[in-house]
Amino acid sequence: MKRGVGWWLVACACACASAWGQTNGIFADFSTSMGDFTVRLDEERAPRAVASFVGLATGEKAWADPQGNIWRKPFYEGSIFHRVVKDAGTNGIAIQGGGIPLLSTGTNGVVATNFVNAGYDMLESVANGLAHSNGVISMANSGPNTDGSQFFITATNVPGWDGSYTVFGHVVAGMNVVASIAAVAVQGAGSRPVEDVELNRVEIRREGAEATDFNIASQGVPVVESGPMRCYAAGTNEVLEFEIASQTEMLFRESGDLQAWENTEWGFYTGIPYTWTTSVARAELGTLYFFHLSRIRYPVPITSPASNRGRTFTFWWNTTSTTKYEAVFSASATNPGAYRVTSGTNVPVSGTLFIGDTWTREPYSARLYFFDDSGKEQTYSLGFNPGQATNRFTGTVKDYMASATYLIDGVFTVE
Repeated sequence: MKRGVGWWLVACACACASAWGQTNGIFADFSTSMGDFTVRLDEERAPRAVASFVGLATGEKAWADPQGNIWRKPFYEGSIFHRVVKDAGTNGIAIQGGGIPLLSTGTNGVVATNFVNAGYDMLESVANGLAHSNGVISMANSGPNTDGSQFFITATNVPGWDGSYTVFGHVVAGMNVVASIAAVAVQGAGSRPVEDVELNRVEIRREGAEATDFNIASQGVPVVESGPMRCYAAGTNEVLEFEIASQTEMLFRESGDLQAWENTEWGFYTGIPYTWTTSVARAELGTLYFFHLSRIRYPVPITSPASNRGRTFTFWWNTTSTTKYEAVFSASATNPGAYRVTSGTNVPVSGTLFIGDTWTREPYSARLYFFDDSGKEQTYSLGFNPGQATNRFTGTVKDYMASATYLIDGVFTVE
């Protein structure tokens, strides 16, 4: 009998130790208008994503709104789940939140609402070994290496998303609430809920020594800040100075009344730091004038090329029959480029790339648009990982000859 009691005590002690181990970690407690749920964040396999999410949730990390204002307050508080993804049978697949609403008016006068990130993009971690099973939290993106503030939580298994998004945790309590949000009605053929599902707040809990010691500032998350500036009088002029630091992106703003602002995007700078100086007559500025510099510092050096000019891109499309598309861009934007495409074992076909291609640079990615003489309008989202020659892409091809539009993805190289 005593031996039995002894074994029971040992078993109990082991069970208690096991249970204690399960409660250690970094947890995110979500409070929504439809109930509460808890996510266990995986700082070991997705440290950058977790650091960004924790910093935004607590307000420890500064962020920028679409106008360039810098804030240091809980980012997710008072936001909404702006998207619910459904399958063909209208079953909920995932719920998405973490975006800032941005209104835009089209040429037809129609006002649209888009949701944007907290002012910065990050490198992804899509190959961290975590799968899109039911109840995981993952970084939403607009292409390779565009992780930011937006996230989604799966309401079923979605293996087709593996390798395309950064999973950084899983739901450990309240999965019924996630399922209920995923079941809400959406607007027509879109994905916006008919009635807003509010995310009241996200509270972060750190349980255990390892969770407590996790440093969000050392995980390579971009730093959003107001750039240092100096303004001083020099005779009848005002002199303005500010630092142009390496591995940064800047937005310079000026206003005479704090209401209407004139914005100048300085873009990305990767060169040697220097001090920029300008002098303006005080008479031009008036009695009051205001300046502000928004700056994003990238701890991981910027990897995207400044331009596609004079470069050759080779794309391998993951289509039914393997397609290799080589695009050669002229060094001058006023000259056409060339392409060569090989599908399966077919004879390669060559042609011309029309003038008018565009290149939109982000810190670790870029968007490339061009049109070729076979009637194909192509848009690519390209990721550029540090020290990696072959990277992944996603894209769209609009084939005017076949009156069809289709999605493409695969890998590419650039020379």
